[in-house]
Amino acid sequence: MEQVMNLQCSPASILPATVVFIHLLTFTLVSSFQLGSWLENLAVRENGQLLVSRLDTPEVLQVDPTSNVEPVTVFAWNSSEYRGALGISETTSDVFYVILSAFINSSFVKTSGVNSIFEIDMNNFAISNGTITQNATVTKLVDITSSDSLNGMTTLDDSNILVGDIYNGWVYKVNTVDGTHNIVIDDPKMKAPAGALTPLGVNGLNIHDSNLYWTNSAAASLNRIQITDDGTPVGNSSVVLTNEPGADDFAFKSNGTAFIALNSQDQLGALFAGSSTLETVAGSSISTALEGVSAGRFGRLASDLNRLYMTTSGGAKNPINGSVIVGATVSYIDTTGL
Repeated sequence: MEQVMNLQCSPASILPATVVFIHLLTFTLVSSFQLGSWLENLAVRENGQLLVSRLDTPEVLQVDPTSNVEPVTVFAWNSSEYRGALGISETTSDVFYVILSAFINSSFVKTSGVNSIFEIDMNNFAISNGTITQNATVTKLVDITSSDSLNGMTTLDDSNILVGDIYNGWVYKVNTVDGTHNIVIDDPKMKAPAGALTPLGVNGLNIHDSNLYWTNSAAASLNRIQITDDGTPVGNSSVVLTNEPGADDFAFKSNGTAFIALNSQDQLGALFAGSSTLETVAGSSISTALEGVSAGRFGRLASDLNRLYMTTSGGAKNPINGSVIVGATVSYIDTTGL
């Protein structure tokens, strides 16, 4: 089902000064979920299927981007042990790692439990006529007992991932072979500024051109620092964008354009290579189409390399006008030409 996004702003809407509206993209709904659902992150398998994490309940789903097959639950963890699932990333072929969250309050501060990272091996996973015929192999990698609230994740290499602690404002390097981990980057730009309305710092993580990029929710910024092959930071960090409230997860297109989910603004922004201006390319502060957009990933098949698949929370944290929420969604836009 395709819906053309009408980007319109009411006089009362307050948008960051750096956001401009140029491109209007067609929005295609892949799948919608029940009211109260919260899709937090996603990864794309080699076969084109989407793995989606839920924060309202500790589950990872497989979503068919063609909408021909209903979403299926790849694995559900014990909801009395974990609050939900967050960042997810692939290392080797069809082997993924996902964050399972301890219990948190409305400010994402841990109240009880422990944050864990699990491995999801999809190599033997099979589905027939919408029914799982062979399960994924799911094993716990490690508990990160020193963390408060893990959120973003990106792959460093075949045996290491980087994981951000959004509350403490630092990044762990986690070995996926033995679970050993350490704080590899502890940068001031990963912290929530003093007096910020939210205590949440480093959020989305991504590596591009030997730089680690991250959004800082409290600072409303996108930042970067050069890293070596083993994840060690080099020199000082820098600010790429400022004054972007709601900046969440993001994805780089092969041409260097960064597409940033502006969660609390219900919009998707594009930072074109060489530009310092974020352009809104989909969504609207008064539309539920991308309400609570949380993450995006590009397709991996020849047929969908330009498609950016996106997850939303349906506005669970920031309802439109303080009261309007919808069920979470998976959708995509075609970025051909951008």
